[in-house]
Amino acid sequence: MSGVLDIDRLGVFQVFTGTGTGTGFLLSPTLLLTNSHVVAPYRTVAVELRDKRRVPGTVRRIHPKRDLAVVELAQAFEGEVLALSESDELSANQPLQIIGFPVGLPLSITEGVVSNPKQLLDGQPFVQTDAAINPGNSGGPMLDEKRRVVAITTCKLTSADMVGFGIPVLDAREFVANHRDQTAAFGVVCPSCDALLEVYERYCDNCGSDLEDVDLASYFDPPPPHPVVAFVEGALAKAGVDPVLARHGEMNWSFHSGSAPIKIWSCCTEHLCFSSPLVALGKQKLGDLFRYLLSPEHAPLSFDLAGSTVRLNLTFHMSDVFASGDDALSTQVGAFLASADRLDNYLVEKFGCVPAPETQLTFLKEQATP
Repeated sequence: MSGVLDIDRLGVFQVFTGTGTGTGFLLSPTLLLTNSHVVAPYRTVAVELRDKRRVPGTVRRIHPKRDLAVVELAQAFEGEVLALSESDELSANQPLQIIGFPVGLPLSITEGVVSNPKQLLDGQPFVQTDAAINPGNSGGPMLDEKRRVVAITTCKLTSADMVGFGIPVLDAREFVANHRDQTAAFGVVCPSCDALLEVYERYCDNCGSDLEDVDLASYFDPPPPHPVVAFVEGALAKAGVDPVLARHGEMNWSFHSGSAPIKIWSCCTEHLCFSSPLVALGKQKLGDLFRYLLSPEHAPLSFDLAGSTVRLNLTFHMSDVFASGDDALSTQVGAFLASADRLDNYLVEKFGCVPAPETQLTFLKEQATP
């Protein structure tokens, strides 16, 4: 590759949903291209800016067969809009760069070469590469030597190393061009004839294909959320937190309550965990600090230490989540969020603690979408 690539200036961003994370890149300041499997079955997703703020995005068009989706952003994003190559003429051993967010890590670049420019899988052509592709890279751009998008990262074979695939750019160009002519708020491309379906019917109105076996219904009518998801997102909404912007994978949420980072996850089938890494231990007043942390006044909240980091915790047994009404537990969730926002500052001011480093990514790497 010629020149130095400043990836932070590129219009490539991380996408968050209730099933995982992925990558998308700007088609314009308000339009993002990604994989359909990154966003589905959600119609609204979160896209993260460089400063970690998340912005909602609305899914406008999906092509399940070619694994492509267009997302309209709620506000204009800054970042270089990468050009889609006008040609798919790639050659074996041609250099490639893959830009994305592997396993939830910050924006990264990996390099490799084209292994096969037109590899057929299930009758569809893909660009095969030996560049490292990991969960979270899906939906990101593959760039040639001139920084043009020549393919869209879509998957890696789990049974093989150094074998990844991208959707050829001409498929992406056609998909994007058809979206620009779209008048419907949302549509799914028929896998048989490429007509846009605005509502789900078993048979395509254009070609008559039976769509039941390809499960298009879920794109129009997403399945109801798991009861635990419904509880957590209902409690967050009551506390003034947008659940869409908090989603960070299956049974995982991450966001900030004021300045305090919040993590919510189901660690097993029995417990639902809320945690906030508040501060790191200082060098003075440790006795006073520990007496404060161990005081029963904080119940049902509790503190623990992860290394030198003080964490505030709230844990529910799943039987309580399912057996009791939402109101009492939702109130505890709201109290936890308010306490985290207050205590991260209080522990610094009162006991000389040090603000905890940003820890948004530590427990969620495995949750990224393949």
